[in-house]
Amino acid sequence: MKPLSLRARLILTLVPLLLLVLLLGSLAVAVIYNLGGRIDAILRENYDSVIAMERLNEAVERIDSSFQFAIAGDEKNARQQYAENWPEYMKSLELERENVTLPGEDDLVRRLDAATATYRQQGEAFYAHPPGDPKRREEYFQKPGGLLATFKEIKGIAASIARLNQDNMEEASRHASRLARNALLWFAGGLALFVILLAFIMWPIRAILRPIKNITDSVLAIGAGNLDQVVPVTSHDELGQLADSFNIMARQLRDYRQTSYSRLLRAQRTSQATINSFPDPVLVVDSEGYVEMANPAARRLLGIHIEKDEQRSRFPWQPPESLRQPLAEALVEQQPYLPKRFDKAITLRSENEEHCLLPQILPIRDPFGNTLGAAVLFQDVTRFRLLDEVKSDLVATVSHELKTPLTSVRLAVHLLLEEAVGPLTPKQLELLLDARENAERLLTQVNNLLDLTRLEQGAERLELKPEAPRELLARAAEEIQPRKLPLVAADPDRIGYALGNLLENALTYTDRGGRITLSASAANDAVTLTIADTGKGIPAEHLPHIYDKFFRIPGHSAEGGTGLGLAIVREIVIAHGGSIDCQSQPGVGTVFHIHLPVWNDAHGQKSTPPKDGAGSLTPRQQGAISVQQIHESQAQKPTPFA
Repeated sequence: MKPLSLRARLILTLVPLLLLVLLLGSLAVAVIYNLGGRIDAILRENYDSVIAMERLNEAVERIDSSFQFAIAGDEKNARQQYAENWPEYMKSLELERENVTLPGEDDLVRRLDAATATYRQQGEAFYAHPPGDPKRREEYFQKPGGLLATFKEIKGIAASIARLNQDNMEEASRHASRLARNALLWFAGGLALFVILLAFIMWPIRAILRPIKNITDSVLAIGAGNLDQVVPVTSHDELGQLADSFNIMARQLRDYRQTSYSRLLRAQRTSQATINSFPDPVLVVDSEGYVEMANPAARRLLGIHIEKDEQRSRFPWQPPESLRQPLAEALVEQQPYLPKRFDKAITLRSENEEHCLLPQILPIRDPFGNTLGAAVLFQDVTRFRLLDEVKSDLVATVSHELKTPLTSVRLAVHLLLEEAVGPLTPKQLELLLDARENAERLLTQVNNLLDLTRLEQGAERLELKPEAPRELLARAAEEIQPRKLPLVAADPDRIGYALGNLLENALTYTDRGGRITLSASAANDAVTLTIADTGKGIPAEHLPHIYDKFFRIPGHSAEGGTGLGLAIVREIVIAHGGSIDCQSQPGVGTVFHIHLPVWNDAHGQKSTPPKDGAGSLTPRQQGAISVQQIHESQAQKPTPFA
């Protein structure tokens, strides 16, 4: 025999309970309807008669009082009261005539009609006698047949009618009470039957709920990570099929977890082996700053320790002071930190050896852009830094050694040109002028090399003082229009040289009829000096190298150029705690931006600002100045920038 389905079991369990509820509900509706009908009948059939008799009694008593007023001599009030109360009396009598519903009530109404007619006739005869006539008194008090006797008869009949209706109301109330008691008994019996039936059906309900609870507990356990759950299959209905399907799903999840765990373990081992293969220190931190992976070089140099059974370090990584802010920006703002200069390198000592490491921090994101952590790479630039220092020292030494004889040669040429040792022939004068020009050029190049070396080594002492940007630009152009820019921290001679170099380049590479625009603007505690031209422009592939020493753009370099100009300009700007950037497009023009820090009191207390920046600056101010100059490419270079 095929087992009953869960649906059939639920129907067979709940149908008897539903039928009992319907039966009790129907009984309640019937009882309430019956009680309501009885109460309505009582009010409709008997209450109106009782009220009518009460009003009739009041009216007949006032009519009787009018007779007594007349006997007492108050004729006016007596007739008025008599006339006013007869309509009310007849209205109540008419209401009773229309509401005869009980056995014997119609006979009482006929008797009341007869007594009313007699009473009306006697009253008319009473008032037919003149006031003060003794017959009035006789007609009122005579027995039987007088007004007083008829009055008492009417009162008695009205009381009988009222009592008859009241008795019927009481009987109806007792009947309603009996119905209510019977209904209460029925409801009590139905409730008892409901409780018995509910207790009877709880067993199949528990049989249905038990597998559901088992499945629910297993689902919660799987959600908590315990996949070793098996739900017992106790039936072949829908719940049994659900339990069987759940067990299949749990088995597949266990298999998938095992496979995923193997893949994850293999990926983790591969990742660890990959970073272990790097000779330089490499580590990976999570979004909270804990180290998740680190290669042996990082463990050795940075003192990082991760237990084998732990997924990350016990404490957040404490990077060197210079890396704390870049690491926080990488984890919070996903801002990479990729310094290129050796002055950003950090020095660590291991096994009595100093290592110069250039750090790089790269944020790690998931496919949705959320920060997972950051990768920190320390590139060992010890040899490169030593080579750079040797190169700088060599250039400085050679330049210094060349400067003294060049100065002597220059002085000797000047003395010869002044004819201090005798007159010169035209040919000698021509040769000496050419020698002086070459000596000046060589001395300028030597001075440039010395300046570049001092700037790179931080040995250049800058005489900082408050300078208005418009004054700086005034040394680079003939016309300027100031508009309330904040003061900047600048060495006017060095910044003047940088601006002059950029302006000379703009003049050199801008064709006849072109335009050069000089401007300054303030934003974010810095002032930007801009030199824009409409010249040849710089190809995109050469832009990353324009600040390299001795680099000259093929086909663009002027005769005699050495490729040191922009390198010196960049070092001057960096020495001021600023930055320089360039945008260029061939055939459109080139724009150079020099960003200088705003002057503050801290600059007045030191001659050379730190190379990482100019410290805390004043609040942001805005303003701009600009100069536009149409020039010819053969025009004379402005001397203020020499």
